[in-house]
Amino acid sequence: MEPAAATKGAARKRRRSRSPPPAGEGTSEPKLVKPRFGPGAGAGGTSCGWENLDLVLSLQGKELSLERKIELAFNFLTTESNRSSHGHRADTIQFLRVVSFIGNWVQSMLILPENSKNTSEPFDPVLDYRCWAILRVCIEKKPSISISLNLLKSLGRIARNGLSRVETGASYDDKESFELFEQVLDCMSMLFSVNTRTFFNAGVDLWASCAIEVIHLAQKVSLNERNGCTILRNLGNCLLEQFSSFLRFYANPKNIFRTFVDRILDPLLDLLVLLSQANSLKHKKDGTMLKIVEEILSNGLFHPQHLSGYFGLKNLNKSSSAKDVKGSYHRHLFERFKGIKAENKAVMLAGFGYLLQLFVSRSGNQRGSLASSETSLQKGSEEPHHHRESLFEVFMQFMEPLVSECKSYSEDFSSLGVTKLIEVHCMLKSINEVLTTVIEEKIYVPTEDTSEGSNFKFLQDIYRVLILIAEKIYEFWVSAAHLDDTSIKKMLPLIFAEIVDAIGHFLEIEYKVMGRDLVKLWLMVFALSAINASSKDIKPCFLLASKISGLSAQVICTFSELRQVSFSIFTLCGAMRMFRAAVGAGAVASSFSASSLSSDKCLESLATLLSSHALRDAIRTSINSMPEGQSSRCIEELTLDLIDTLKWMETCGILDANLKAHKESSLVSRDSVFGQKAELLGRHLSEIYTNVLESITVTTSNSTLVAKSVERLVDAIRPNLYHLVRNESNSSSEFVYSVTGKHISNKQRANWQKIPSLSWLYVFFFRIYMSCKSLYQQCSGLMLPDLAIEATKLMGNSIIVCCGKEWTNSANILTEGYFAWIAQNSTSLLDVIESLTQSLPRSCAGFPLLVFTLHVMALQRLNDLNRQINAFDFLLEDGTNQFDKENTGDAELLQKASCLEASRLASFMMSYVRLLSSGEIGSFQCYEITASWDLSLCSLDKFSFPVATWRLLCENIDMWSSHAAKKDLKNFFSNMIKFSFVQKWSCKDIDDSDSQSSYQETTLHNVSAELLCDTIIYDRKVLLKNLESSFCRALKKSVSSFVTDANEDNALLDSPPDLMDILTKLENEEFVATDSDVTHTNGTDKLWICENLLNFLSTVPGFHANSKSFSQLINYILHLERLLLLAMLSHSYESSNSLKLLRLFVCCRRAMKNMFFNFGKEFPELKQYSAFSKLFGDSCLIWLLRSVQELVSLSHKIFEKHTDQLKNTIFSLVDKTSEIFSTLTNMNSVFCLLGLKKQIISSMNSSPRESSTLKHDGQTFDILENSALEYTKIMAELFEKSIDGIPVTVKDSQCVIKLENCYNTVCWDRLLCTMSCIGGFLWGLISALEGTFKDYLSSPEERKVMFQYTSRFSRYIAKFETFVDICLHVLFMETKDCELVDLISVHLPQELDCENNFLNIAAIMDEWSMHQPKDNKFHSKGVLNISTENCGFDLPKIHFMKRTLLENLLNGERPSMTFTLRELYNASAAIVKLKGTLSFSSDVCRQTCSPFQQFSLVPMVGTAYFALQKIADMSNLPDMFSLVCIDGILRYLEAVGSFLTLPEINMSKELYTQVVSAHLRAIGKCILLQGKNATLPTHEIGSSTKTLYLQNISGYAVTEDIINRQNRLNSLKSRLRLSLRKYVNVASNMHLNTTLQVIERALVGVNHFSHSIYEINTGNSDGGAVSSDVAAGIDSLYMVLEIVPGNKRVVKRTVPGLVGALFNIVLHLQSPFIFYTEKMPPCYPYLHPDAGAIVLMCIEVITAFVGRHSFQIDACHVSQCLHVPVTLFKGFKYLLSCWNISHSSAEHCSQGVELAASNEYILDRQFSVDMYASCCKLLCTTIRHQQREVARCVAVLEDSVNILLTCLESANPKMVSRAGYFSWNMEEAMKCASFFRRIYEEMRQQREILGKHSMYFLAGYISMYSGQGPFQTGITREIDEALRPGVYSLIDICEESDLQLLHTYLGEGPCRTTFSNLVNDYKLQFQYQGKI
Repeated sequence: MEPAAATKGAARKRRRSRSPPPAGEGTSEPKLVKPRFGPGAGAGGTSCGWENLDLVLSLQGKELSLERKIELAFNFLTTESNRSSHGHRADTIQFLRVVSFIGNWVQSMLILPENSKNTSEPFDPVLDYRCWAILRVCIEKKPSISISLNLLKSLGRIARNGLSRVETGASYDDKESFELFEQVLDCMSMLFSVNTRTFFNAGVDLWASCAIEVIHLAQKVSLNERNGCTILRNLGNCLLEQFSSFLRFYANPKNIFRTFVDRILDPLLDLLVLLSQANSLKHKKDGTMLKIVEEILSNGLFHPQHLSGYFGLKNLNKSSSAKDVKGSYHRHLFERFKGIKAENKAVMLAGFGYLLQLFVSRSGNQRGSLASSETSLQKGSEEPHHHRESLFEVFMQFMEPLVSECKSYSEDFSSLGVTKLIEVHCMLKSINEVLTTVIEEKIYVPTEDTSEGSNFKFLQDIYRVLILIAEKIYEFWVSAAHLDDTSIKKMLPLIFAEIVDAIGHFLEIEYKVMGRDLVKLWLMVFALSAINASSKDIKPCFLLASKISGLSAQVICTFSELRQVSFSIFTLCGAMRMFRAAVGAGAVASSFSASSLSSDKCLESLATLLSSHALRDAIRTSINSMPEGQSSRCIEELTLDLIDTLKWMETCGILDANLKAHKESSLVSRDSVFGQKAELLGRHLSEIYTNVLESITVTTSNSTLVAKSVERLVDAIRPNLYHLVRNESNSSSEFVYSVTGKHISNKQRANWQKIPSLSWLYVFFFRIYMSCKSLYQQCSGLMLPDLAIEATKLMGNSIIVCCGKEWTNSANILTEGYFAWIAQNSTSLLDVIESLTQSLPRSCAGFPLLVFTLHVMALQRLNDLNRQINAFDFLLEDGTNQFDKENTGDAELLQKASCLEASRLASFMMSYVRLLSSGEIGSFQCYEITASWDLSLCSLDKFSFPVATWRLLCENIDMWSSHAAKKDLKNFFSNMIKFSFVQKWSCKDIDDSDSQSSYQETTLHNVSAELLCDTIIYDRKVLLKNLESSFCRALKKSVSSFVTDANEDNALLDSPPDLMDILTKLENEEFVATDSDVTHTNGTDKLWICENLLNFLSTVPGFHANSKSFSQLINYILHLERLLLLAMLSHSYESSNSLKLLRLFVCCRRAMKNMFFNFGKEFPELKQYSAFSKLFGDSCLIWLLRSVQELVSLSHKIFEKHTDQLKNTIFSLVDKTSEIFSTLTNMNSVFCLLGLKKQIISSMNSSPRESSTLKHDGQTFDILENSALEYTKIMAELFEKSIDGIPVTVKDSQCVIKLENCYNTVCWDRLLCTMSCIGGFLWGLISALEGTFKDYLSSPEERKVMFQYTSRFSRYIAKFETFVDICLHVLFMETKDCELVDLISVHLPQELDCENNFLNIAAIMDEWSMHQPKDNKFHSKGVLNISTENCGFDLPKIHFMKRTLLENLLNGERPSMTFTLRELYNASAAIVKLKGTLSFSSDVCRQTCSPFQQFSLVPMVGTAYFALQKIADMSNLPDMFSLVCIDGILRYLEAVGSFLTLPEINMSKELYTQVVSAHLRAIGKCILLQGKNATLPTHEIGSSTKTLYLQNISGYAVTEDIINRQNRLNSLKSRLRLSLRKYVNVASNMHLNTTLQVIERALVGVNHFSHSIYEINTGNSDGGAVSSDVAAGIDSLYMVLEIVPGNKRVVKRTVPGLVGALFNIVLHLQSPFIFYTEKMPPCYPYLHPDAGAIVLMCIEVITAFVGRHSFQIDACHVSQCLHVPVTLFKGFKYLLSCWNISHSSAEHCSQGVELAASNEYILDRQFSVDMYASCCKLLCTTIRHQQREVARCVAVLEDSVNILLTCLESANPKMVSRAGYFSWNMEEAMKCASFFRRIYEEMRQQREILGKHSMYFLAGYISMYSGQGPFQTGITREIDEALRPGVYSLIDICEESDLQLLHTYLGEGPCRTTFSNLVNDYKLQFQYQGKI
């Protein structure tokens, strides 16, 4: 204690020695503070001690200002923190005691009340960030420091200050202004992480004050994305989360309930509604503000101790004196609800629904926990229906304030304003939220209602109130429709949208609440549609329109489920008639009257509603899913409704109309009663009736009943339609009389036909008749023969069912008139068409629909006529003698009459095509190319009529095309080309106009494009010929738009272009830019049109059938290339347009290549080949090569910037040109080779007489054969001239170039073109030889002739090979210190001559030939020996290669050089392939093979090996251009591998091992980069799981870059596999053993560099990991299993080790993490292959082993196969959809990658399905092929089957939605069930070993189906239907005794019921009864 006393004395002395401050300077700062904190204050620890002591005294004293004290404390802690971090700590007074003192002191400063601070010191320590920083450091240094509860007041002041900053608009980007909140957030985060119960002992008032301020702050910043607001939002989350925990763990929640309701509930509800309506993903994540607010409300209002009181509120309300009953305080919440209603707080009303959701969720969780912890001593939990009954009582408590509010609103709406409407909207939204909760939680179940139906009555009261308020608001809307208040107009649709939603909810909860009177509901729907259509310019009206159509569809679907679909549909029709009846004069006004609205709007709204996809699909689906027995009844009800409709039409008051001649009558107006009724009849009611008739399902069992019903329906319309189709002059007036029931006078009859409303009447009856005719025809085809004959006779179309001798009677074949069913002697359809189209005014609204209906009727008639004409054609064939002589003439006359009628009908339909050609549709005005159609006839108008008609003609082109005139076909195809290509540019902007709709609108372009893709055009010669001619005209017109020279006539395009003139100008460089050649008019349009035409030509099956069209198209393409080249070289376009011109040039080459390919695909006729040889001569070949050379070499002058897009286009141009040369070479070579073959066959097999007869044809063929041979030689000579020198970029100033400078001066762009075309020539020659050898390998004479043909090109090929060697030497070979000196490096000169920008290499060529060894060791005995053992060639020891260059190329540098390298390798590969193909017997090779020299094996294989090493070592996906180079390298290696498969080829084992290992490592790297997408080759080619349409597996947007990345990886891996396959597929056991050793070492995990390191690790809790080499071993092993037979001994002995290695990998990698994939695309490279992908690959390889009998696997491995599903899928149903996984940064430190603390992963849906399918397939394969071992492991099999079956159990919706568990959707689950079913079916095939165990598997299924699985949810109906065949298979192999035993075992309950139903269904549907 003495030191302490001394310290106090010293302190007093120091205080006394201080002098007062000078006047005017204020309080002086202590002079001792600075030196005592400095280094000279003392030595060692004494200095620190005095500093601490001085700080404590300074903070305790009153001399210093508060701000100065804070500064001292802040500096001290900052300094000490830095000092302690360096290990300097020696205190006299312990540092932690100082920290404790400072912490207590700063808290005392922070909790000072606001009104207690001295006015002379306005400084507020709470708003000083340093105070919070001090407190944070104190908590960090001493976590046990005591925290004052009053700190909550300071936090409330912080929140208030933040709110003021936001409201005053403080700078969000100023970091200093928000540093305070950052420090507070850090401090609170530190505090709560140290002690989560810090403020749990605080009072509720203290917490409430703070929470209210924080909630107000959260309301302002919750949806604000500014930087500062983000900090404030995080601070609010931190404090509110702590408040939620306080409420959850408060000792007595009852004490804080009232305070929470009175003070916190209101602002919290505001915040809840705000966050819930934001509908943003960032507010839905775990731990965000929305979830925190929900937790606060749940803990404050619905704490577990509160729940029981809510369920007893009903009894409490009955007893008004029960004030002291436990739980009565709950009523305070509902009293507050009434207070909120009385205070008109609209936003809070919307929160009521959310509160009920929270209550139900909390009560459900509480009930589940009680049920799980229940013991026998405790009281049992309530039954489910009792629980729902209690929930309904709580639901009533929540709804009562809302219902009472609705009743108050429904009283008076005359003086509503915007504010009141907003309140109504919020109240209705809250009701919908409550009703949604009722639906989701199934709170109301009709069967569990009380005997009085009190719950139903309550729901009915709510519905009535909603309808009442809807009526009042509708009246207000109608009255306010023309007001200028836009706000009111916007609110009304939103209100009705909520009302419509509420009605939909009631339909789902209990449809009976609306009663049986659906008419009122339909009238409300119509009225809302009409008023909404009147205000459609307001944006919310679109929302209401979709809600209305959705409600209409829901009504239809609801009654369809009740098997009452007819009731709902025909009630709709009745309401439609009543709706329009209410509009008429004198009609009684209804609640939803549209009398004040215009008739046009009402009719349009009805059309919009009926044409909506939702309602149409609902009607069709409901009728289609109707039971067969109800189909006829539905038609009967339709007939009755139609009769009512016709009676309704008779009351239109026709005689009251005053018809006057030459004047517009009242009936002409659309507003007349007759006009409205007629439009309703023909436009709306006919749409419903025809939809019903077209959706009826006709089967064999109901066809007779349906036919009878249709007959009665036709009888109902016959009295009206009869007058229209009979041959009388007054038929129209009689028809009107039959409809209206009123006679027409002669004076009125003169102007009657001019009334436009008549068209609707015609439409109605014609559409009904068409539908009846079509449906009756379906029925007749399914009836019994006798009934079918009677039915067709009744319809007048007996030919449908004629058979046998009945065909010989022409009366049976001849069909009667179209209206024969109506009247016997009816007028023809053509007469009806002419009469109606000429008499009716075309300006009427119903005329388009009438004309379209007539088109459909014409097609129906054409269908009958086509059947009749085909029958006559068959019977009148020569030699058939089907008719008697006297009947033959009559039959011919009848056939001609039928053809004439068909041609007239086709002419009628083509008349509108002719109008399309002129751009007009008669009186429909000019058609709009942007017009579209929604496929509903109800919405058909003059704008959509062209689209509808065009679609009808295109879809039925096979019916009318054979009868159309040539001119009409020409017009048709011209329009099709125009709509497909020319006019797509105009309508492409509207393709996505309705992005919210899932239906694509039909346009002229879409229809035409679909027809172009239809094979019917290409199968019929007439159609194809017209298409070709139309396309030629379109292409000519497009090419002519590029002609800029005034002297050049478009007619010259038909003649071949003068390409030599252009080539001469190219050589003389005569092209300069001239302004006169510049063209800018419609440049983009014509480029786009021409490009699309050429793209179509490049994909079309072929126009080569017509030699004339072929020649024309080639001419046009060559002319276009000429014009494009001139335009680019003369700079006639801007740089951006020049790129488009270049892309168009590429399209020309692509189209030309496709045409040549199709032309030569089959052996062409002599005439066609002769035309081709004349057209495409020498100049064209030179043009192909020179044009691309010029464009590539001058690209730097033509284009300003060399972008990646430009490079891709240039390289694509080079590739397409090479493909053209390849196609031409192949075509001409095949022509020559097959000609020689014909000559050999004719000389060997023909007799002298036959030889003389074929002499003339042989001479003709010889001429063309010589022409083809010369054509091929011309190409070879062209390429030979092009390689006389290497192109360089230097000018004439340097005539001699040293060898070491060649690399820098070579023009790689020009060399690229040359080598690419040479490679194309060589590969074309190889393709012709391989195709010929494949088919003709019968005799040595044939092979010799073919070899002699190839020897004619040996000189060219040898020169090409030498040129390739020289280029590779320049690229990669060092000239000094070369370890391996080949022939080129010895005789290569040191200097080369340069003339005309070409290096003269003729001397090198000559030197090569002179120094060729006489004894050619490379071709001894006809075999090419490439052994590397003699020269000691070792790949890793190559030092003479320019490795740096190859590394740069693989990194994407110098793309032109990269492509050149690829072409060099391609050419080398072709030469290797050619030598291997021509390696025949020695006698042939000695004579002809000498010109072929050795290829440069060393540099080629060396660079290839190095490239594979670089692929294996890369950390990311290689550049796109480097992949091109790799493709060429792998193609070369593939060719070498194919060459090595020949016998007696000697390749060293070391070289073979190195090459195979390099392939494996490269494949492994590809698998690593692919991640979860890595699969085996067969899975990539075809997998049944790919039929699923799954969402994106990763949740992020799949960009084009990601797709390109995966495509490039797949392409690279496929090429690597193909190359490796050539090396594996060898006959040598030595090579195969070497391959298996390499694969086995990879599977075991032996490190490539150290054999003591294994690369298979178990990892941590997230799962194990393997290296990329292990993954490559799995992939390669699967390939070995595919191509190597299993009977080889070298394979058999390695099987156990390989299978064991695969199981070892699965064991190390198995974990739940294998099913997950990263949600966001990783920004860092993968370190290991994806574990899930590797496991899936292992299972598929194991399945392949098990499935091959030649591979005998061990018995232990069989048991492991059966156990794999248990290992992988145990606990699968408990996996979460999302998973946050932490990663260790040390794992990635070697890569220098900085990772986040955790990554979010989601369960990969597609992968889980694939894994499940693979496990099922493994079990099936094991059961099928390993019967003996499976019989010993039945228990293991049962475990796996039960685990897999558990995965198919229905998901608990609550667990999925709330707990976040994963669940398959229905389509995925059904796909998995189909795989699982095969297990049961396979067990049936193994009856002998598994029959006695089948009852156990069946018992497992029954238990799962009956709801006794882990989740007790059972199996859905769809899954059960998918599994039923397999379950029946199990029952089928069960013995009767087993079934009885199982029946006894199951006992009473749902399991036994399920079992009985299964057995009964099995006997009915599956069991074989001994008959078929």
